[in-house]
Amino acid sequence: MEMARKNVEKGKDQLFKRLGESAGITQLIDSLYNIALMDARIKDFLTEHKDRIKAAQTIYIVEMLGGPKSYKGKELPEIHKTLNINDYHFDAFMADFARALMGGGHPEALIDEVLVSLEPVRADVLGRSRDVGAASVMKNGQTLLERFGGDQNLETVVESMYDKCTEDT
Repeated sequence: MEMARKNVEKGKDQLFKRLGESAGITQLIDSLYNIALMDARIKDFLTEHKDRIKAAQTIYIVEMLGGPKSYKGKELPEIHKTLNINDYHFDAFMADFARALMGGGHPEALIDEVLVSLEPVRADVLGRSRDVGAASVMKNGQTLLERFGGDQNLETVVESMYDKCTEDT
């Protein structure tokens, strides 16, 4: 992920091009929605106004990943303030995004760059300040993510916990 952060700092326009520009990102969002609408953790947030949400998200994500600045919608905090979305839901969305990228045959380094580029919207979606995130809080010289052993380990823990929770219901 550190390499991804450094690559993103060099410029998102290259990321936009490597994803196939607007057409490639639109195809990626189509794949994402095929996955997310089957994901019990987040599908309820997307189904009611699916086409409108998907269209706005596509424009927003194209812009976030270095494409043309054409998003004219509401600000993210305003859109999400009544939805009660939390970190669990945001992480599920990001995991589905990673699956869509993998399904498109994108290399792991590019997937990491995309996820690093999208992570900053977490604060806006969850209605938080962008000042300090939990991932950047240090304890014994390590971030929370480092203490978990990296993002793959964290994802495994979350998936395992989710599976156990759904077994009990």
